[in-house]
Amino acid sequence: MKNKVLAIFKYPRAWNIDVVYRFSNYYDTEYLYISDYKNKNFTEIINEINNLIKSKNIEIIVFDVDYFKFINFFFIEKINGKIKILVTGDDTDQHEIHSITAGACDLVLSHCPLSVLKFKEKGHEAHMISFEISNLKNNKSQKEIDVLFFGVLTPDRKEFLDYITKEGISLKNVGHKEHVVGLPKDELIKLISKSKIVINFSKSKTTSVLNYASGSIYSFHYQFKGRVSLAGLLGAACVSEYSPGQEIIFKEDELPTFFTKEECVKILKKILKNDELLEKYTNKFTTKVFELWEDQNNFKPIYNAIEKMNHRKVKLIKFPYWYLRIAAKQIMLRNIKLLTLIKSMSQFNVIFSIIRNSNFLIKFLVIFESILNILWYSFTLTFKPKK
Repeated sequence: MKNKVLAIFKYPRAWNIDVVYRFSNYYDTEYLYISDYKNKNFTEIINEINNLIKSKNIEIIVFDVDYFKFINFFFIEKINGKIKILVTGDDTDQHEIHSITAGACDLVLSHCPLSVLKFKEKGHEAHMISFEISNLKNNKSQKEIDVLFFGVLTPDRKEFLDYITKEGISLKNVGHKEHVVGLPKDELIKLISKSKIVINFSKSKTTSVLNYASGSIYSFHYQFKGRVSLAGLLGAACVSEYSPGQEIIFKEDELPTFFTKEECVKILKKILKNDELLEKYTNKFTTKVFELWEDQNNFKPIYNAIEKMNHRKVKLIKFPYWYLRIAAKQIMLRNIKLLTLIKSMSQFNVIFSIIRNSNFLIKFLVIFESILNILWYSFTLTFKPKK
């Protein structure tokens, strides 16, 4: 009989089902979305999830933490589970907050190889997981498309793509604006299968987490992207903007990289005019991708790590003020309205518990800000027009 896994996601995203698929090959796996717990506060959500875990005898809990500060160290700590696993796909610009949250977990799974090393540097047990499953239906179509781009079409990426087209390279651009749904997966798979080269861009910048550290310091990060592995799994070569994560895994003759649009065009022209060279890059790249991300190759080390008897946890010395104020705000503001004000006030017991080991100044600041938040947001969220 398989052990049971519960995956806790923030809200529905396309990659969720791929994570569930990977776990379901080894475990009896189910999932839930925090977004479905409407009209519930922090404590009520935890109690309902713990009741579910108890009723179904679930031992392994997986937490989706990207861009969702509600699932933090204190939330995970209160969830009953024998083994707790943090999963992140966008750790690049959130590593500071994730590495603290991971202190409540036994294992970290990250999409990015550099991220895995950064977690290991801090003492966390970490492994790389792919969000792209290898049993995709690659119909080995005729390669009709020279260069394909898919994904979010940022101004920087558009500048690169316009330059590529201007230089006479045949490009199919199916990019989309941020917060707009892209092509259906089946259609995208067909396009990648028909493409000689997928072009990947690595620059990433988020405004989702503004109240800590590097969000207002760096204009972008070079982030390891899922386009790389998806291209290889579907039989296409890839030319990519630089990222340190891919530098750890790939050699230059497997995944050519560029920094500037001029370098990008030079590489594309060189490969496209030489069929033998294109075949060489494609074969080396796709072979490496399957070695790393074929389902069993990728998940078997993760399964072994989960199943071993002793898991090492990183013991945190203290929580920084910025992390405590983020956590306190999430606890207080969940489902806060004037009608639920009294019930929301009861969440101060949770606030007191998370700051009990902090110094007087931090306690004062967190409590003072929590009082302001509960008064301000109970009014603004009550009268905020519904979308």
